[in-house]
Amino acid sequence: MSKPHSDEPTLPDDVSASDLDPEIRRDLQALDRTTADRVARHLVMASDLLGVDPDAALAHARAARARGARVGVIRETAGIAAYNAGEWQEAITELRAARRMTGADELLPLIADSERGLGRPERAVEIAESEDGRALTGEEALEMLIVASGACLDLGQPERSVALLETGDLRPGRVGSDAARLFYAYASSLEAAGRRADALTWFQNAAAADVEDLTDAEFRLMDLTAVEPESTDGVVDGKDAGSGTESTSLGAHYDTLLFDLDGTLFAGASALPHAVSAVNDAAAGVLFVTNNASRSPDEVADHLAALGFSAHSDQVVTSAQAGATLVAERVPAGSTVLVVGAQSLRDEISARGLVVVDSADDNPAAVVQGHSPDTGWAELSEAALAVRNGAVWVACNVDTTLPNERGLLVGNGSMVAAVKSATGAEPLVAGKPAAPIMRDALSRGEGRRPLVVGDRLDTDIAGAHTVGLDSLLVLTGVSTAVDMLAAGPNCRPTYVAANGLAGLASDAESLRIGPHDDWRVQVIDEHVTVASRGASDPLALLPTLAHAVWTADVGTRDLRIAAEDDTAAEALEAVGLAALR
Repeated sequence: MSKPHSDEPTLPDDVSASDLDPEIRRDLQALDRTTADRVARHLVMASDLLGVDPDAALAHARAARARGARVGVIRETAGIAAYNAGEWQEAITELRAARRMTGADELLPLIADSERGLGRPERAVEIAESEDGRALTGEEALEMLIVASGACLDLGQPERSVALLETGDLRPGRVGSDAARLFYAYASSLEAAGRRADALTWFQNAAAADVEDLTDAEFRLMDLTAVEPESTDGVVDGKDAGSGTESTSLGAHYDTLLFDLDGTLFAGASALPHAVSAVNDAAAGVLFVTNNASRSPDEVADHLAALGFSAHSDQVVTSAQAGATLVAERVPAGSTVLVVGAQSLRDEISARGLVVVDSADDNPAAVVQGHSPDTGWAELSEAALAVRNGAVWVACNVDTTLPNERGLLVGNGSMVAAVKSATGAEPLVAGKPAAPIMRDALSRGEGRRPLVVGDRLDTDIAGAHTVGLDSLLVLTGVSTAVDMLAAGPNCRPTYVAANGLAGLASDAESLRIGPHDDWRVQVIDEHVTVASRGASDPLALLPTLAHAVWTADVGTRDLRIAAEDDTAAEALEAVGLAALR
């Protein structure tokens, strides 16, 4: 009979060998039955305690090893437990033994990281660059990549770490633990390399991807954007928000620009100031992302070209495309779909192997609703009937208004609201701020540092937040400076340009939300005072003001903004805030 060793941890009576994975239990068949039973119970305890009490988990793993040192899975468990407990040399010994017994190369990342723990990062790099290390795939390859990049940082080689991580899948918009950990490692390496602006972007991407809260990306973001403590009188003093490196234009910080159309590039039949040059002169890749589902990509590209923009249909991402894809993901191929919208939306539905119908009497499996100037009571009523009958309902977008040269017209969101009111149902949304259209856009190119550019806080800027991207708000369409100051956390831009798309050629840090040397802002309750400091940069006023108001958390109170000098008064008037004085 197998008796407890004097130094073995106690095994609770309710822990059974049958709790262990059957495949692992089969590996214990080399032991006698009584020993195998006791070892299995220790392995169960080691597994259960691994993330709760690493030292206790290691004690149980050591007890199992003492009884079955010739079984690979036992040595592997002992190695993992030692690694979690920070016993690096023991971890290396056990994991190497397990690898010799089982041939499990997936243990290499843990061995390499344990070498880092012992202060031997050069050995970690050697393991990563070995033939076996380079042959890893899947999760193990990612783990080794992260370990090797950390070892490069240990060696004081941040640029090497950055280059190494850039071989990974750095597509913004991905979610899950793998994406979160890779993005986080990349952001950390960028920060170590002195690339603060890029680090901010990737910590934001990591936070958006980290749905399981595995990293502290949100706290790192707060650390990077932290400012000096405010004085007790509510004064926010400006300071240099830059990274200490030579300033560059905003557009130069990003490799892909995701432009909204209506209100950002044009209003109706007219291009907005600076828009054509912003697109045509961009060194970055350009995508046109529109919530307007009434035109096909070819029609959008033709319209842009007629206004002077360099544009091709494969650069155009529409909510009709995203909406049709969303429908196709939720109903079987060949299903009937009631389309409320323009011909472009009907074509997208047909292209996905679905059958377009116009009546609820056809018992459609889905209803998809996009903007069309021809939509009326009859079409909305058919949609309401079908939705009430249980059809899947997808809205291409929910923008309540549509800007043109005459003003704000009725948008698809207002039509969607009519069906919602008639049915009590809520649609699935494909367009901004929802993720489908943003992920469609991100899948179109190889860009790793995208910037969303738009005029609406509730769609463009909120959409950027949805997938963890930086954003630039231009005040040429729907949202105003007043709207921005009142914006909630999920609708706040990274940058704001009072000079419209000319902002892409302006200094990036002067447009970044945060304190700036040029302006002094004091917030007491709803009362805000603004003072200039010497030759103040007017572009930095809104970023400074937004930072001060958001930091003070004035909520929904009506702001009153006062200028302490003529320069401040002129700057406030120029950005449309004179009405708050």
